[in-house]
Amino acid sequence: MAKMIPLTPLVLVFAFWCLLASSWGQNSMQNGVVAVINSEAVTYRDVLAQTQMEEDDLKIQQQAGKITDDEKKARIRQRRKTVLDSLIETRLIIQDYKKKGYNFPAYYFDREERQRVRDQFGGDRQALVKTLEERGITMADWKKNIQETFIVQQMRQINAKRFITISPHMIEEYYQNHIRDFLQPDRVKLRMIYLAPESSAEVEAQAKEVLAQVESGVDFAVLAKKYSDYNRAGGGLYQGDQGGWAEREGLKGEIADVAFTLRPGQASGILVLPSAKGPPAYYLLQVEEVKKATVTPLSSIRDAIESTLVAAESEKVQKEWIERLKRDAYIQRPFF
Repeated sequence: MAKMIPLTPLVLVFAFWCLLASSWGQNSMQNGVVAVINSEAVTYRDVLAQTQMEEDDLKIQQQAGKITDDEKKARIRQRRKTVLDSLIETRLIIQDYKKKGYNFPAYYFDREERQRVRDQFGGDRQALVKTLEERGITMADWKKNIQETFIVQQMRQINAKRFITISPHMIEEYYQNHIRDFLQPDRVKLRMIYLAPESSAEVEAQAKEVLAQVESGVDFAVLAKKYSDYNRAGGGLYQGDQGGWAEREGLKGEIADVAFTLRPGQASGILVLPSAKGPPAYYLLQVEEVKKATVTPLSSIRDAIESTLVAAESEKVQKEWIERLKRDAYIQRPFF
């Protein structure tokens, strides 16, 4: 029985240069070895498969004069380095998966393949085959990529869940340290009648007419639907993402200064403000409700804070795990 040769660093170096020499002998840059991870090779073709479309786009940009040749080369070099880093991490994770004896059932991978066909090709496998042929990718390589992507995702989740525990104290500490993030500033529920400079030959006279109707008790929203050049259909209601509620920073300074002095139900006088078109624009405001600044209680955002902490801890744990795999591995990468 043949004696096994231990994979010492010296043996791995020899294996690496044998792989590299082999690729030179074939005189094929596509098959050239750009890295070896524990005697497993990553080729230039592996890198190019993920960068080719972006590189082609950069070449088009350079030919069109949008970027210089040096910029194109630098961005291609950086993109290849980023992809190679990712491929090295993938190889390390796959090797860890095998080393630890994991063996996900085949139907997991079949399910991922069917999902990919549905999402990317509308369930049309012929479209998949045609696309792979156009890109020079074999079906076997496509399946391998899906399997490895799934394994990497699952291994990351397994490692994250195994080590992460968020205590109540951590949540409370985060809340206290980020209390400003949970501050809800002063808000007003605002309606506005805006008269654009071009809305009438006598904009100022129209503004005075509208103000007179407001002061006589005519409903502000009704007047906004008749006259306003701002959200006429909505009765001049402020169009933010909070159902008519406006915060000071979301308004023009002059409008905010007036709006935040009004009491609930109170309307302003006429505001005359400069416009981009030259002649001034005219505004009338009404505040329906006022909410003073408050701090969101911990009880209502505890779950959200926990999710934030889990994500941060997960990223930290995974980074430490990858760094540990790198320390324990032999990695040789002479290019980019």
